[in-house]
Amino acid sequence: MEAVRVYADIHGLSPEAFEEIRPSLPFDQVVYTNRVLAVDFEGHYIDVEPFLDDVARLLDEDGWGKLDYIDQIDYALTRYVITKGEWKAKDVLVDNVLEGMK
Repeated sequence: MEAVRVYADIHGLSPEAFEEIRPSLPFDQVVYTNRVLAVDFEGHYIDVEPFLDDVARLLDEDGWGKLDYIDQIDYALTRYVITKGEWKAKDVLVDNVLEGMK
């Protein structure tokens, strides 16, 4: 089993902003199209907060995003909400997220 999974959709990232963060992306699967960056990562533990700092700094004024960081070893989910200039983290009970899918 992989240690973590990370999924994100970030809206309002200009092509210039994407090119600025592209070399330092900590993810191996990203898709960027129409000012939207989608992330899909499964692997080792990574620190996503430097990435979040860069994205928040570079977002359009009305840009926004969400990143879910799932720790599969500790069975924990941290949800990051990103807006222009800031991001906030919230721990979410994994069971509650899965219940909503049923």
